[in-house]
Amino acid sequence: MRNRAAINSLLMLTSLLFLMMGTQLSAQGAEESTPVRPTPRLANGQVNLGLEPGQKGFWGSSGRIFDRRGRAHQSNLLEEELPLQPWARALLEYRKENNQKDDPHARCLPGGITRQIQTVNGFEILQHPELNRIYLVFGGGPHTWRMIHTDGRPLPDINDPDLIPTYLGYSTAHWEGDTLVVETNGFNEKTWFASGSLPSTRFLHLTERISRPDFETLRYELTVDDPGAYTETWSGGFDVAWNWTGWDGSDLAELHEYFCQDNERDVQHFLGNE
Repeated sequence: MRNRAAINSLLMLTSLLFLMMGTQLSAQGAEESTPVRPTPRLANGQVNLGLEPGQKGFWGSSGRIFDRRGRAHQSNLLEEELPLQPWARALLEYRKENNQKDDPHARCLPGGITRQIQTVNGFEILQHPELNRIYLVFGGGPHTWRMIHTDGRPLPDINDPDLIPTYLGYSTAHWEGDTLVVETNGFNEKTWFASGSLPSTRFLHLTERISRPDFETLRYELTVDDPGAYTETWSGGFDVAWNWTGWDGSDLAELHEYFCQDNERDVQHFLGNE
């Protein structure tokens, strides 16, 4: 009886091993049958960060520059590790405890540079090498756009009395291999530069590194340099997915018109407005 039991156990173990091997081979076969599409390029050989001619789709579904869940990079800092100055840490906690009631984005003001990429409704990247410009067009919130200069111009001096600080600042960029490196400063203090209620000051200087390792993935890395709110420079990032269908599930796969300023019905329900 013991021998028979041992033989039965061995047969069951062998069957289980074959089943696991079959599952792995099936998964491998599925991966091989749906290969990752390569990174698209423009006629000049430059990485195409946006649409190809005759194609539909847009970028969306991203993550956070801190935290390590979802599409966030595993090298990110956690919230408690952020090098916030004491006053900035206190402000972050206040915003969280009050359900972000002072969030400018909720009042249809332009979201910060990274915040717009994180906002639902998606965005497109339009490259114009002949104009030395790159445009980012955002489908959500106040439906804004951003211009990045690639003509080699320097960043403005934030202490220049003639400088007009703006919501999205002033951006200039260059290519390092297949990575677009964008430097931005000249921000006002009326917006939150990223999701998560992170504080910032007029000294904020952002460095974005944007690449496209394959067709369906946009890799976004951000370095934050703001001596007014942080004790040291820090970095974080996330991946953004390519969307083949619209947010409503349709096959249109294009940014649709959405203006949060139009027919606004929520402001009366904001905390503090009762």
